[in-house]
Amino acid sequence: MNRNLPELNLDSQTSTLAPPAQIGRGGWFYLVRLALALVLTFTVLTYAWGRWLIEGVMIRRNFNLHWLAILALGIAAVMALTNGLAARLPRNRFHRHVFGATVWIWILVNGVLVSVFAGKLMPKAALVPLFVLASLWVVWAAWMFFRPWSWTARIGGLAVCAAFAMAFPVLVDVEGLTGQLHINFAWRFWRGKDSGAELAGELSPLPEDQPDLTQTSPDDYPQFLGPNRTGVVANAMLAPDWKANPPRELWRHTVGAGWSAFAIVGQFALTQEQRGEMECVVCYRLADGETVWIHSDEARFNSNMGGPGPRATPTVSQGQVFSVGATGLLNCLDGATGRATWSVNILEDNDGELIEHGVCGSPLVTDEWVIVAPIGNKTMCLAAYDRQTGKRIWQGGMGRASYGSPALVELLGSKQILIATADGIEGVDFISGKPLWNFTWTNPDFRINCSQPIVVDAEAGRVLFCTGYNTGSVLLNISRDASGGFAVNDVWTNPREMKTKFTTAVIHDDYVYGLDDGVLACMSLATGERKWKAGHYQHGQVLLAGDLLIVQAENGEVVLVRPNPGKLSELGKIPALSDQTWNNPALSGRMLLVRNAQEAACYELPVMP
Repeated sequence: MNRNLPELNLDSQTSTLAPPAQIGRGGWFYLVRLALALVLTFTVLTYAWGRWLIEGVMIRRNFNLHWLAILALGIAAVMALTNGLAARLPRNRFHRHVFGATVWIWILVNGVLVSVFAGKLMPKAALVPLFVLASLWVVWAAWMFFRPWSWTARIGGLAVCAAFAMAFPVLVDVEGLTGQLHINFAWRFWRGKDSGAELAGELSPLPEDQPDLTQTSPDDYPQFLGPNRTGVVANAMLAPDWKANPPRELWRHTVGAGWSAFAIVGQFALTQEQRGEMECVVCYRLADGETVWIHSDEARFNSNMGGPGPRATPTVSQGQVFSVGATGLLNCLDGATGRATWSVNILEDNDGELIEHGVCGSPLVTDEWVIVAPIGNKTMCLAAYDRQTGKRIWQGGMGRASYGSPALVELLGSKQILIATADGIEGVDFISGKPLWNFTWTNPDFRINCSQPIVVDAEAGRVLFCTGYNTGSVLLNISRDASGGFAVNDVWTNPREMKTKFTTAVIHDDYVYGLDDGVLACMSLATGERKWKAGHYQHGQVLLAGDLLIVQAENGEVVLVRPNPGKLSELGKIPALSDQTWNNPALSGRMLLVRNAQEAACYELPVMP
């Protein structure tokens, strides 16, 4: 050592230059507290806040207190972890950077989330800043004891942030969801989804203008999903080249809200609409769209998940019109005048309960009976009524009705009603309503089934059933057991493919075509193996017309597709509608009717010579 060097005075040095704090055992403990607080902030708080605001405050679902409790516990936990933590952290000014980064990351995360999961009704340039400002109270409440601010600053900051939070639901509303569960935010003063409020609520035709719905034709589309409730029009002869010979628009006009489709008999088309406080069945002339008659009932159903209006499609049979409203009102109407022959509330009559999706099942009409699916009863899902008197004949099934509509089929020589319930699929005896068989195939988190079962082979007892919400498809084999009853087993299951959600797939040449989580897909019927998946049409509908597919996209486009197990083959498309479209299209001859919650249009399609 060089003894001539001056000695270093550590005391004098530390009096002017404080060294960085060292991380000892206590320092690591505080850093762990900080890490836990950050993790909770950007997981529990972010998620619980969004769910409580959207579902609890704006959609007002029953479990709003559930998410509020999680949010409150999360805020309390972060508050405890961050209380006085700034003074314990190493390095000068480190705590300032921590707090600033936390706020800015919170702003970024919430802005990105609302931008990704918002629909297109409200401009995101307005929505994102409003949502971010409304969220600031959460991060402020959780972190306001992090630094040694005064109580005035803490309470004042919380009050300002709370004012932004309370202003958000005052200015912004939820107008339902898209098929992808994206949220349709809209200005609260905007009510575009209830477009029928200004339309006429009642109209009776003059004697000379009364339609004759007993006059039928081979082209009739008299009920939900067509002649056999399968989404198939077997006798259609559409021309495949829409570029050389495009569809021609015949008429277009505003309709009342709702997700009903059209039923077409002869020269007339019928659908259900919400017009203000009146739930209506409307008869239109097919050629020009002129209103012939309107039957109305004072009833209104509105769901913040799906908006206002009826969900079912009317059924036309032997000159009578049968309709089921979203609140459960079953009507038998005179097809000439629209006047009610009889009416019954199927929920009140079957100890049902109006749950959040409303009554969606369309009435099935036979020569003698009208068969419907009352919701909200956990021990039955079907009821049959005398079509002439409205008297209940039987109650049947064993599960809880969901979105499905009853369909009459014959399996293994047995006349049965097939129905998709909350838990899967059931076969019910047509004469008595007695349950014959059932198969559980559902999504346990939601218990929602919307797609119609498809009979693949009636004699062999083969039935295809598809659903959504992370649950795909199953091919069932129904057989007779030794006692003469029915046994059910699966030929194959594929939970990952053909997740049809609320559309119904169709079968063409041993292949299944359907919208799989909003993307058109082709699957082998024999094995359940996917052949291809392409065409992002979102959650629209599919109709098999002869040997061509008509795809109604969720955005309103109509696309013509050639079924091809090798690839997606688009033949043409038209911008038929311009807003969210969940309603099924209807085809009668060359006439294609489409509608959504705001407008309806009729197109004349080119046909083969």
